[in-house]
Amino acid sequence: MRTIHHNFHSLLSLLALLMMASCGTPEVPEEPKEFEEPIPPKVFFTNASFSYMGDDVGEQTSDGWVVKFLTDMEIDDYGNPIGEGAVMQLLLNVTYNPSQEADTSLLPGIYTAQTSSGDFRENSFVDGYMDFIELPDGRHERADGSFYADIAEGSTEMDVDLLDDGAIAITRNTDGTFTIEGVMVGKKCRKRYFEWSGNIEPTSYVEPETPNSTLTSNMNLTTLSKMQLQDKGDCFYRMDESYRCLLLFVVEDGITFNQWGKPEGNGKMLRLELLVPWDSSVEDGVPAGRYPFVQRNPDTSIDKDKIVPFRAIAGLPDCFTAPYWSGSWYVEYAEGVWSELYGRIDSGEVVVERGEDGSHHLSCTLYDCSSEPVAIAADVHIASDKVLIYK
Repeated sequence: MRTIHHNFHSLLSLLALLMMASCGTPEVPEEPKEFEEPIPPKVFFTNASFSYMGDDVGEQTSDGWVVKFLTDMEIDDYGNPIGEGAVMQLLLNVTYNPSQEADTSLLPGIYTAQTSSGDFRENSFVDGYMDFIELPDGRHERADGSFYADIAEGSTEMDVDLLDDGAIAITRNTDGTFTIEGVMVGKKCRKRYFEWSGNIEPTSYVEPETPNSTLTSNMNLTTLSKMQLQDKGDCFYRMDESYRCLLLFVVEDGITFNQWGKPEGNGKMLRLELLVPWDSSVEDGVPAGRYPFVQRNPDTSIDKDKIVPFRAIAGLPDCFTAPYWSGSWYVEYAEGVWSELYGRIDSGEVVVERGEDGSHHLSCTLYDCSSEPVAIAADVHIASDKVLIYK
């Protein structure tokens, strides 16, 4: 036992000597060096295009502008840039312009990233994302929103980085040109320094708004001579048999009606919707009485307590074709379609008197929806044999 214990201690001493011989004197660690992040070179873009999309989300919060940058590259027959070079697209949320015109004076400012996918506040940019486009040879994936892409020499393929952080500065120079510069970061976690300077000539993709009235002067209608009536029943779905809606087309002789009860031909026309008692029959014509117009709410709805007999319904905004055309309108037809003269009736009154022979006498004092309303007066006598019933 003693001999084994002595040999074990000898072995430990030998191992310790070998370790000291192999390791030598421990080195003192060096002071850590300060890390310097390399700054990537700035990309100077030479070509740019600007597309004004207007209030494309419909909230009057901001207007969409699409800015596309290219370095100096050739363009192939399909409009694709041929590298070597770089491409950048920025989708900016710019100050809302009520006129929906591409006003470049609203562009200057600092633009930062969205806080969420539903953040369209002004002076922000939309994150990059992948989308699809349908082409004759199938569906192709493509980048949209804000992105940066490198294109290799001789290629049109884009190595895309979807941008979701950074800042963009747009300034207007004293000579009227603009400078756009910034640093952007995307999914590849690389900083993209960039700059462009030049004139901005935007292209607007906002469709011109169709006016609800083109009337410019007061009118007095004296040539309306016949009328078609249509029973629309409970078209507001109150479900309580408290009213009935009658649709009246009061027209000149040049207008006829097709088998579906739609007006055709040439001439002037009033389209009126009048609310009558539920027990009224369209075959008996329009009940005598005064029909003041019901005002629509800003969202075009009508309060339930206003949907009662002996009221007239104002025209429904922005609906110019069947089956969406609704409420009261003045229209001049030319070869079966709307001419350039028409007006949505927004207020006024229709007075109906009835003759013993079934004739109608309509006295109309109407006003269109213009900011300075145009008056439309009509004093119409419709003989009983000139009243058509559509069923």
